[in-house]
Amino acid sequence: MTLKCHYTGLTAIVLAAGGSSRYGKCKQLIDINGASLIRAAINKLSSILRHERIYVVVGANSEGVIHSIRGLPVNVIHNTHWQTGIASSLKAGIKSIKPGCKAVMITLCDQPLISAIHLEQLIKLWSENQSKIIASTYAGTLGTPAIIPIDLCPQLLELEGDTGAKPILGKTPNRLIKLPIPEAEFDIDTPTDLENLKKLL
Repeated sequence: MTLKCHYTGLTAIVLAAGGSSRYGKCKQLIDINGASLIRAAINKLSSILRHERIYVVVGANSEGVIHSIRGLPVNVIHNTHWQTGIASSLKAGIKSIKPGCKAVMITLCDQPLISAIHLEQLIKLWSENQSKIIASTYAGTLGTPAIIPIDLCPQLLELEGDTGAKPILGKTPNRLIKLPIPEAEFDIDTPTDLENLKKLL
């Protein structure tokens, strides 16, 4: 891929602060083909964006998560309010963005079927439509990964509790571009999900 030199106005935020209550242990550290979920998610992004444009929000099990991504010079953001829900992680990431950012890509670490190619498709759409929201669509809904222009990010700062970016994605339909990514439907919340993933790989 050759995008690294062209999309410096884009910042990626990887949400990795959750407590994995349904899984029973830190799912960010689940090993898939020799790499933890969080490290694999960053590797996909760093094949497209420079490391300094990647922000990783940690909270629960932060020490282990940070150890897992050692050697990757990304920006690590500590969310001390992670127990209140995903909205606090979005806020922590948004508030840490450096000046000059034109848009934010919101990603999760527990969507292992999302590939660098999917991310590249989203970024290409954004590069051609920088005032638009670029959102993944799957299973009849909108979701992440998604790219949100910086002027809409204050709406993310108003979110509370366990509410992610989804309400913002559909709020301004005239500014929305959808990209079908059926692979985004699969995430790992339980040990059964991991077993299902192994059957797919």
